[in-house]
Amino acid sequence: MATYVPRVLVCGNVEVFNEKIGKPAEVVGQINFMKSGDDVKLFFGERDLNGEDIKNLLDGAAEYLIFTEDMELYDYLEKFPQNYQVMSAEAFAKMNPDGFCSMDMLMLLGDLLNQKNFSGRVLDFDCFFGKGNFYTRGNLEVELDGIAEKLYPIHENLYEKIYRSFDECKFHHFDALILCKERSPEEFIDVLIETDTLTEKIFLFVRNYSVLEAWLNEAENIFAKLEAFKSGNGVWYLIEKLMPPADLKVYVVTHKDAKLSTLPEGYKFIHAGKALAKENFGYAGDDTGENISRLNPFLDEVTALYWIWKNTTHTHTGFVHYRRFFTGNAQKTFDAEKILSAEEILSILRDYDIIVQREGFTDRTQREMMIYSTGQPDFVRTCEKILRKHLARTQPDYLDVFDDVINGFTLFTNGIFITRRNILNAYCEWLFSFIIDATEEISDKIEINGKPLVEMPHVYSRMPSFLAERMLSVWLIKNHLRIKELPIMRREDV
Repeated sequence: MATYVPRVLVCGNVEVFNEKIGKPAEVVGQINFMKSGDDVKLFFGERDLNGEDIKNLLDGAAEYLIFTEDMELYDYLEKFPQNYQVMSAEAFAKMNPDGFCSMDMLMLLGDLLNQKNFSGRVLDFDCFFGKGNFYTRGNLEVELDGIAEKLYPIHENLYEKIYRSFDECKFHHFDALILCKERSPEEFIDVLIETDTLTEKIFLFVRNYSVLEAWLNEAENIFAKLEAFKSGNGVWYLIEKLMPPADLKVYVVTHKDAKLSTLPEGYKFIHAGKALAKENFGYAGDDTGENISRLNPFLDEVTALYWIWKNTTHTHTGFVHYRRFFTGNAQKTFDAEKILSAEEILSILRDYDIIVQREGFTDRTQREMMIYSTGQPDFVRTCEKILRKHLARTQPDYLDVFDDVINGFTLFTNGIFITRRNILNAYCEWLFSFIIDATEEISDKIEINGKPLVEMPHVYSRMPSFLAERMLSVWLIKNHLRIKELPIMRREDV
């Protein structure tokens, strides 16, 4: 990270100033203090400074006026207007070291946040408000979240949500992002990439005469919109990024002819296991491009999920089953008109990260549910052991949650979901790091009554699918996502 080096005017001894502050600063000039009776004057060379000169800090050449002598500061404050950029060397040494901060800068940002009518959350990425000694939100009308490893409990009055690291909010969506630390153009680009999926808008503070200011003036055409708002010794930029239009596709996974008279916009059937299918229903299949369609007897709809991950680029995507569709409100009977619409999905995914089926509760553990389905306790336990072995090899941090889910009584059932692309990618990278290898070992090595698994009834061969269904709960428990639970409608006609 680029080191913030403030430009300061020093009133007093420069050597004393350097000893007191203990951090880098660029002394751009020295101010001479003179007191005669009750009259106080400040001189910059031969120039007699007035209150307006101090307010403008020599037209932006400096950011702070620092006094090394306490009594001289006291006398200054008796004559000149209040200015939060004027302070003692001791106070300056304790200031937030990350970047330039003034009351004007803060007040302008607050006004902009309120004026721009942001409807969602704003993320204070650099903890600008918290590190600036603000403890409550004051007149801020937006929902403000912040990232900070350490804050006092009172900051819960400032931030709606405090994240201890970026990792805790990397899957979220925000209405805007606040960036105020000193950054080089290269570091700013790195942050743009890191936070690309978080937001379309950024409030960026840039100091006057900085390298980043020069770069922005030359590179403004790479953004959809760039508005500048002057603030003291710098500028708040409101940046709107060039973003691709929303491209939503919800895949309806089927292995049957499951035609509907009405399929909402944004939905598409996909034939799971098409590589081994005896019938062709005219749907897109999971057997093109990079695929694992051959494993469908063991993984069911998970082979379609793999195909979606590897062969599509939709900004928002997910999958449901031919018999199960999300709906906004619980329905007693299936009604195609009540299937969750594309407009409803995109609206939900601005405030939430993923849509899942309402959490299900059972009177048996998940292991017992699988044993109940197959009537084969040893078989279920062997399959579980194999999967756990592969999970330990590739995702050891998830073993404790895996055990909790398998021994637990709740589940986000059926493994269906709709989400943004980066979340789908993250989940699939995790799931397929172990589920394919575990499935191949289960299918190759396990026999029931002397028969290979592929020759057994589907309730046995699909055991990897039963386990995979529970993996969505494992992943959701471990990660920081805003989850929207919705009811489903079941089709009974197919």
